[in-house]
Amino acid sequence: MIDRRTLVKTAAASLLAAPNILRAQGTKTVIVVGAGSAGLTAAYHLTQQGIDVRVLEASSRWGGRVRRNATFSDVPIDLGGEWIHDDPTILGQMIGQGETDLGVKTIEYNPQTFKFWHKDTLRNLNMLKHAYAEVKFYDTTWFGFFERFVLPTVADRIEYNSVVNEVSVLSDGVAVDLNEGRRMQADRVLITVPLSILKKRRIKFSNAPDSARLRDLEDVVFGKGFKVFLKFNERFYPDILLFGSRLSVLADEWDSKIYYDAAFGKPTDDNLLGLFTVNETHLPRASLSNKALLEDVLSELTDIFGTVVTQSFVSGTVQNWSQEPHIQGSYSMTNDSDEDLADILAPISGRIHFAGEALGGDAQSTVHGAAFSAIEAVQAMVSG
Repeated sequence: MIDRRTLVKTAAASLLAAPNILRAQGTKTVIVVGAGSAGLTAAYHLTQQGIDVRVLEASSRWGGRVRRNATFSDVPIDLGGEWIHDDPTILGQMIGQGETDLGVKTIEYNPQTFKFWHKDTLRNLNMLKHAYAEVKFYDTTWFGFFERFVLPTVADRIEYNSVVNEVSVLSDGVAVDLNEGRRMQADRVLITVPLSILKKRRIKFSNAPDSARLRDLEDVVFGKGFKVFLKFNERFYPDILLFGSRLSVLADEWDSKIYYDAAFGKPTDDNLLGLFTVNETHLPRASLSNKALLEDVLSELTDIFGTVVTQSFVSGTVQNWSQEPHIQGSYSMTNDSDEDLADILAPISGRIHFAGEALGGDAQSTVHGAAFSAIEAVQAMVSG
């Protein structure tokens, strides 16, 4: 039996093997709402099928929760999605090129030094080096991946500052109402906005009685979160710094924040310390200004490591995803059943489809999970 993850991963190959099948079934136009990982991937595959695609992005930039800072260090850093969380061959699968890394350099991210901070005491926990390893980009980012392999195909199809207010089902397609009274029509629409936007009902669905099930999204958690990067002229920190008791750390139940050497395995001599923080509910720091948040982080590090922090500090940058108006948080955090979420976000009236990291299945909350959910949605349009 093929599991859902395998099915989604192979869907792109079947799409490329069946050119123009969407046109044959009457779908000539598709509107994609959101230019993040899912939206860009969907537009890429739809374009490969010869479908007329328009991508409506509410902000002034593409990428969604994928963002890059190329000036903070001599290597680019991921302000959003960072880890690959799978074998690098998923990169090829995401764009229908099969199991290949596309020639993109990656590193095995296997931190060697671990410490945890608990009750004002810093302790070693290097035994974790035997239990944890991931994959990261070597000299590029997730943003760079999309910029190189996906954007050239879809760049001229993106309309920025286009806020979708309402989607209506018509007898022969869908109508999408935007800011400034604009209306667009298409055969189908694919909604790829963050779960937070759907939970807050920022988009109204009309003439679609089955859209009532979207109210059940209130039971699905969309977390708060932010990232901070700090540059120092001296390295005083371990590869990984965790918070909580030794037992909680070993049980994978540490606090909602993790400091990590962001330069680990990268082609740079910069000392870069990253802070990744997420929480299912309340996250007081997320309400601070970027300046106040940075100061608070430096104060916390000083409590742990002493005056070397302020003495060696060079600069810092903050990406507060909870304060991004069209995102408002980090990512979805699974409810009791992934199948429940898939049922809630099943196609509406055969015209309105959904994709995004929330629908990533086993890869929920990841960049490639968002991309594979988009491939699955396009596959549903092909077979529907």
